[in-house]
Amino acid sequence: MAEFLLLFSAALVGLLCRFFPAHLPWLFPFVFNPLVFLGCWFVALWYWRGMRLVAAEQRPGRWRQGFFIFGLAGIYFVLQTHFEYVSQHLFTFNRVQAVMLGMVAPFAISLGWMGDVLGLGAPGFVTRWCKVLWARLRWLAHPVPATVIFLATTDVWLIPAVHFAAMLNPLLYAVMNLSCLGGGLLFWIMVLDPRPQPLARHSYLVRAATGFLVMFPQIAISSTIALSTQDLYPFYSICGRLFPAMSARYDQMLGGMIQWIPPGMMNTAALLISLNAVRLAEAEADRNFVPPPGAKVYEAKWTGRH
Repeated sequence: MAEFLLLFSAALVGLLCRFFPAHLPWLFPFVFNPLVFLGCWFVALWYWRGMRLVAAEQRPGRWRQGFFIFGLAGIYFVLQTHFEYVSQHLFTFNRVQAVMLGMVAPFAISLGWMGDVLGLGAPGFVTRWCKVLWARLRWLAHPVPATVIFLATTDVWLIPAVHFAAMLNPLLYAVMNLSCLGGGLLFWIMVLDPRPQPLARHSYLVRAATGFLVMFPQIAISSTIALSTQDLYPFYSICGRLFPAMSARYDQMLGGMIQWIPPGMMNTAALLISLNAVRLAEAEADRNFVPPPGAKVYEAKWTGRH
């Protein structure tokens, strides 16, 4: 029943956005996208329903819940509110949108790790369809293709000619944003998988290295944008910047720094998170280790562990 109410709400919001766009509050969509609108609200519904069904001892902690909700809300905010208008009229805010879609939101959702909860809350046919789809696309969650897809969906759109075409074409603009989100989710779910091998396909160290090394091509591209003395993205001068007093050079520098510094910090955070997961996995293995009869156990003086 709740799913049908969401479908009805989406139809109503779509009609309002079509016929009364100038009279809607700021939090309503600037450009209604039914895929994003329904995707965010369906996931929120299934999360809420799954949290009610999950056993108390398996309930995710508040930190995980908070990260997941923040990531989902971030996607909705940058794509289905009037923030999308400002992102189309200032390169700085366009990069805020891109970093949220490709880095921040997928990173937070991956830390939340709500797959089991969503599986409990989603209808059975959705769960079955997702399992079939994942079985066919699972090979993409290897570090090499996941990294290539992540970089392509993030950085190809920064090529000036490609960016100009995407900003002029509404369909291509939607493809740019959704591909950025999809590439980010694929990459960060693989890197931040909290499970040890073999539940996860790759070791913690392989995933930690993947999440950290991808930072360097990103730094090279974003620093080039931030430090360039040319106007690489004339679209924002043509359409009119949100703040006319801001020069093209300053706008481009701020946008490049947003694309440069926060993602680099998150790549470093991913490395630390993965290394901490190694520590926790080793500690868990030590607690569950049963020495064979007659074995001698020596204390590791430098760590205090046995």
